[in-house]
Amino acid sequence: MNIRPQLAWMMAVVVAPLALVAALSSYALYQTQREVHSQRYLERVRALRLALDTELSGTIRLLKAVSGGKAVALSDAGSGDAGGPLASLLAQNPMWASVAVTAADGRLQVQVKRRGAEAVPALDEETRLTVLAGRQPAVSGLVAARQGGGYYTFVAVPEVVGEQVVRVAAIGIDQRDWLAFLQRHDIAQGATLTLNDQHGTVIARTLNNEQWVGKKSRREYLDLIATQQEGSARNEGLEGQAFYTAFSRLSVAPWTLGTGVPAELVEAALRRQTLLMVGGLLLASLVAAGVAMLLGGRVIRSLQSLAAVAGTKAGAAETDDEPLPISEAEAVRRQLRDNLINESRARAEAEQAREQAERASRGKDEFLGMLAHELRNPLSAIAASVALLEAKNATPQTDQRAQEVLKRQVRQMSMLVNDLLDAARASSGKLTLREADVELAQVVGSVVQAFKNSGRTRHLSVSSSLQPVRVRGDAMRLEQVVANLVDNAAKFTPQGGQVHITLAATQDRATLTVTDSGAGIPPELLRDLFDPFTQAQAGLDRARGGLGLGLHVVKGLVELHGGSVEARSEGAGRGASFIVRLPALAAASPEGASLPGAGPTALAPMRIALIEDNADVNDATSTLLRSAGHEVHNAFDGHSGLQLLLDAPPDVALIDVGLPGLSGLEVARRLPTNGTIMLALTAYGDEAMREQARQAGFDGFLQKPFDLQAFEQAVHEARQRRRVPPDEA
Repeated sequence: MNIRPQLAWMMAVVVAPLALVAALSSYALYQTQREVHSQRYLERVRALRLALDTELSGTIRLLKAVSGGKAVALSDAGSGDAGGPLASLLAQNPMWASVAVTAADGRLQVQVKRRGAEAVPALDEETRLTVLAGRQPAVSGLVAARQGGGYYTFVAVPEVVGEQVVRVAAIGIDQRDWLAFLQRHDIAQGATLTLNDQHGTVIARTLNNEQWVGKKSRREYLDLIATQQEGSARNEGLEGQAFYTAFSRLSVAPWTLGTGVPAELVEAALRRQTLLMVGGLLLASLVAAGVAMLLGGRVIRSLQSLAAVAGTKAGAAETDDEPLPISEAEAVRRQLRDNLINESRARAEAEQAREQAERASRGKDEFLGMLAHELRNPLSAIAASVALLEAKNATPQTDQRAQEVLKRQVRQMSMLVNDLLDAARASSGKLTLREADVELAQVVGSVVQAFKNSGRTRHLSVSSSLQPVRVRGDAMRLEQVVANLVDNAAKFTPQGGQVHITLAATQDRATLTVTDSGAGIPPELLRDLFDPFTQAQAGLDRARGGLGLGLHVVKGLVELHGGSVEARSEGAGRGASFIVRLPALAAASPEGASLPGAGPTALAPMRIALIEDNADVNDATSTLLRSAGHEVHNAFDGHSGLQLLLDAPPDVALIDVGLPGLSGLEVARRLPTNGTIMLALTAYGDEAMREQARQAGFDGFLQKPFDLQAFEQAVHEARQRRRVPPDEA
């Protein structure tokens, strides 16, 4: 059978059930949309219920905090004392109608009322008994004032002495304030919000509040909320209208918050969506049928054309195979022959890719083993030093040795982490430079001197011959290049060996050479020496350490400066030389050159706000800053940190980026412009995070672990930038 009749039968079979599919889909969509709308209203009610819980919890905490857990502290102040604690509470909390203290037997000891709320009754008996029985704060139902004075609710907090409640402090809240609270939140267009107490009585209702306050809701609604913590349903409102209802029970008070959205509004939207979908399905079916028939002819012509093209690609030479009786099938066979050839080539390429992947996997496993070893060693030393500091027989000498070990091992772990980060940045092309005119001889000299001072080259004879030469680059990154090369020479040169460092200048090039008399480089390793994770074969002791990343980072940094690096060695045991070539600047006075090692002057004592969620980091950093003479105020999350900065702006705000609740970036964005210097503190060190910090308004960026000298440098730089106008900077 030809392809055209088959296409016609296929479309007939496909189009026939489309009407049924459309009907079923429309019904399913209608039901799904109803559930989506109900769930949406429930989520919004749940959010408003959380706001109510927060409001009541805040009232309870404030009353506890002000009274200090002792209601007698409030009852001792006369109700007529306008400056007393009760009057102050009312002035600070406009939603409160009264504050009162009641004895355990129900006698009212003192009550202060807000102006215009003279009808507020004392604490109702049911709530007082609930507080006495549970010795815990309680929230009342709706209480009617005498002689038409309105309706109120109470929040009560007990004073417990021993096992007995001796007094109860209570806050009275007018139901109109609850109504205003509900009216500030729009659940949906035309929606009604209702707040019921534990007896089903309406506390506040945004529709016809005066008519329904103090009355019970419909029995169907009360039965629904009595059996579930929260839910949704379609039912009838107090005025007889059809509602889509969602409700959620409060956790702080025995109240229930519900909303009713007119069913007419919801179902009108559902009908529109359903009709659109049905029309779309029918139209799509008709279009699909027409297009399929139209394309049937094109498919045939395309197949014939493809057969001709496939025959041309297969070559003009005839084969001994008998041709197939169907010309299209013969063309496909010839094409398949070509495909088999291509498949064979693809299989060979896939095998090669698999071998490369296996090599990469082995390299990854070896690297993870190296990383575990290199991290376990400093962790072991740190653990031993901490135990030494905690030892009962510790002496000042052992404490000093432990502290020195901790410093060295923390520095070693920081170097490992920095090597990993720099290697990742170098591989992804994200390394960035802060360029300036740099006197390279001073950079090399300071690095060599630092190695000597730290004792890392005490087992070697280190000499240098440095010719002054200026380059354009990042002084800190150039220091890193030199330090990695010197460290590499020190690790692979045995006791009594020699390391010689030369810096030569030509008219347009600076050439740095680090030569050692150490282990040398085998020829098979020399080619891949600057690849990541490349190392000479190490023994089980791994005395030389490292992750095999230092030279990879060196190559990336040098090339970023427009230079090149190469390694030379005559073989194992015959030493090695590393040669770095950088573009040199024309000779000029060194006034504008960047001089590494010239640290800033010490900072005068400042008021510092430290916002850090990690308790240990917060405590250690605060102690370090206080030891430097600064006054430190602490916060452990974004919201409390923001409040700290708004209440009393400090000289410097040191803010962790990854805070809970409100991120450090958001804290910076919300702060008004003032004289406070804001420094970001984070374990993230990539340029993207630095850019986000700058856009949020931070004046500087400090990477963990916290370093006091880096902090002081960042403060100096921020002050300098603020003194220089932006157009000049």
